[in-house]
This record gives sequence, C-alpha cells and structure tokens, in this order.
Amino acid sequence: MKIARSTLRVAAIAGMCFAFAGCTQRLGDFTLIASKNIDLSNFNTGAAENSEKVTGEDKKVIICVFPTGIPNLKEAVDRAEEQKDAVGLTNARIDAAGWYIPYIYGESGYTVTGNPVPR
Repeated sequence: MKIARSTLRVAAIAGMCFAFAGCTQRLGDFTLIASKNIDLSNFNTGAAENSEKVTGEDKKVIICVFPTGIPNLKEAVDRAEEQKDAVGLTNARIDAAGWYIPYIYGESGYTVTGNPVPR
C-alpha cells in the first residue's frame, strides 16, 4: 500500500505543529493586584487609568527533563511594578504559559500586565 506524498507532508506538518505547540492559560483578570503591603487610605487608582500598561514576567527553562526552577507569580508582579515604581497594578491580567520539546528544551512562566498605580 502506497501512501501519497501529500499525505506524508500533511502528517509531517501536523507532527511538527504538535511538537512545537505551547500552552497559554489565562489565570484571571483583577481590579487591583499588589505584591507588597500598601496603604489604601492614600491609594489613587484614578492616576493609573490613564497610564501606559506595563508587563512583568518570570520564566524558567527546562533543559532536557530538568527544570531550572519554579516560576514565581510574585516575581512577575514585582517586575511589572518596578518598571514605573508603582505600588500596585489596576486592570491586571495574569497568564501562565509554557512549551516543551520533549527531552530537549522548554520554558514555563507567568506574565502579568496592568496599569501601574503611582506612589
């Protein structure tokens, strides 16, 4: 039984897509998120509404089958806040993402995006 070349090409492309596929999952949308204690009595979220969004990431790699660490959500929030010296983020979105090529290399981590609340 002969298999057509076009069928082999489709199978090869599908296999490559499957091998290099990644997974992204939205963990949630938050009105306010902060990684440290904040004083809410002087908290001005109005200033954050017009500010440009910032993004923070914490990613770890997987070499062969050994992870170099565990991604930390607090680190991702800290990195986003540090970009504009903010005390927190409003309208924040948290995503978890990862991809892996078996026994070769991969990455996993968190991404946090939001409007920074100034000090």
